Amino acid sequence: MKIDRFQIFYWLVLLSIFTLPLSQFICVRLVLVTVVFSLLIKRTSLTESSVFSNAWDIALYMLVLLGGLIYSENLELGLAVIETNFSFFAIPIIISKVEVDKKKLRQLFFAFSGGLILASLICVVHSVILFLQTGDIHVFFFYQLTQILDFQPTYFGYYIIAAISFGLYLLYYDPGQFSYRWVLAAIAFLFIVLMLTGGITSFMSILFVLAFFILKYFTEEKTNRKGVTVTVVILMMAGLFVFSYIYKQIDNESARVTDSWERIRLWESAIQANPDALLGVGTGDYKKVLNQFYVDHKMFGYASESLNAHNQFVQIFFSNGLLGLLAMVLLLARPLYLSVKNQNIVGALIFFPFFIYGMSEVFLGRFQGVIFFVLMHQLFIAHYNSSKQLQRIV
Repeated sequence: MKIDRFQIFYWLVLLSIFTLPLSQFICVRLVLVTVVFSLLIKRTSLTESSVFSNAWDIALYMLVLLGGLIYSENLELGLAVIETNFSFFAIPIIISKVEVDKKKLRQLFFAFSGGLILASLICVVHSVILFLQTGDIHVFFFYQLTQILDFQPTYFGYYIIAAISFGLYLLYYDPGQFSYRWVLAAIAFLFIVLMLTGGITSFMSILFVLAFFILKYFTEEKTNRKGVTVTVVILMMAGLFVFSYIYKQIDNESARVTDSWERIRLWESAIQANPDALLGVGTGDYKKVLNQFYVDHKMFGYASESLNAHNQFVQIFFSNGLLGLLAMVLLLARPLYLSVKNQNIVGALIFFPFFIYGMSEVFLGRFQGVIFFVLMHQLFIAHYNSSKQLQRIV
């Protein structure tokens, strides 16, 4: 019996994506195995995209980071940053071997959503057990909610927004072979978990997604399915404001359950501490220089916690200057532009929130953020390139 290498490879891809929300430990090792196995796979279709056509903007961004090592004193930390960005090397290689047509894009998203639903269920069950043991309602919120997975709750919220965007698209346009009720139940469950993560930027991002579907409904032909979907969206929007009100009542200094806190001083500090607007302080020296700035300006709490800028754009400007900032903006804008150009609604809904995330978090400073971003980036760019090449063949 002949072994189908591509089928094994594709199952490894699906499994890697499935474990992404569940376990960083398992996911990293599966990605490594998948990258190695991908070297045994040859391109089988004219519509498959090359690594360069999919990821030339990623290559530019990584060159800026690597260049920043040259003028960094702390080479060890700089190399650690490159290691954190390992996914920028691995994911493009993997995705280049997959023909990301509409069918496969859905399959990959179903794998991601399935893993996310299981991860959310684990978090909720764990919180219920803790609540029964302690009687503390705070176990359902923020860090305590996702501690069983060792997952930063705000990043977990970003994952959920992507899955909800995909689910709403299915409900509104094309549920396919999946039951309408099952998709609706999955969205409702994930929305509740999203509210429990307590991410203010997540709330703003999901509000944008919900507003999009309401606007679409009033600007195009109406159907019963679209009407039901928009009704659900309106209920979710109402739930969003209810949860926001609840958080205002319980979010205080002694028991904070959201990621809400003042970040402007961090942004100002990183901008003022940057000695070179063009090149920044270097890929490996951002902690040393910024902590020294905190100490010099008597911000000892920030220094003791070694806080970064908590803004992706300010952080890349601080570490790699205007060159890094331009590379970062290109990295975000390219998949968004191509999604809009290709009328890929899901892609546009997923990538626009990254600009919102970047205003309050350095989402490319953690593995959880890097691999999520680069996976979405490569899936939608590969889908665009595959569609473009298919049109040329036809």
